[in-house]
Amino acid sequence: MQAPPPVPTLLNQLATLAANVHGALAAEGVDWAYRPEPDQWSLTEVLCHLRDVEREVHQSRFRALLRAEHAFLPGVTADEWAEERGYRRQNGPAALADFLAARQETLRLLKDLDDSLWQRQGQHAFFGPTSMHELLYLVARHDELHWEQIKALLHREIGD
Repeated sequence: MQAPPPVPTLLNQLATLAANVHGALAAEGVDWAYRPEPDQWSLTEVLCHLRDVEREVHQSRFRALLRAEHAFLPGVTADEWAEERGYRRQNGPAALADFLAARQETLRLLKDLDDSLWQRQGQHAFFGPTSMHELLYLVARHDELHWEQIKALLHREIGD
């Protein structure tokens, strides 16, 4: 993995993503159910994914490393949750609100950690030895991918 940006930069990216998503999806008339292709996600599905990954993956991994150095960080194939958990049938605005609340909880959890904790290593199931700092970077990268997905779904609406 390449060297991640500084922790304050990454924490700011996490906060900015939440603000951007909130701003983009707060408007009236958002088509939460539109799917560009049958096998692609709608805004509702993306927000359900972000909510669940924030709570069950990101927060879980950070908490495990805060409790113990060398904690095992299980791999998760969260994309499967969309079908298993019926994301298409859920409420998109509620998923957005839940994601935003979960993101604020993550930011509170991480805001005042000292440098030694950011360097604490865990054993990631997919990536091997991984620090808290690297995990934060993975969260920011995950955010970037889904922000692009959200913008593409919204762009379609504007273009119609």
